[in-house]
Amino acid sequence: MNEMPATPPPAEEPKKSNTGLIIGIVVAVLLCCCCAFLLGGWFFGDQVIQSLGL
Repeated sequence: MNEMPATPPPAEEPKKSNTGLIIGIVVAVLLCCCCAFLLGGWFFGDQVIQSLGL
């Protein structure tokens, strides 16, 4: 009988954490939202104030 010698499975590398990537994406999205809000206020602020009657 030709039995293959039992070899241990190759050691798995530990998974790389994606925490930094996730935090970076969230910060980038929040920064884009803040910039869009500020630019919208800059360009349309007078119209919003007039429409509110302030």
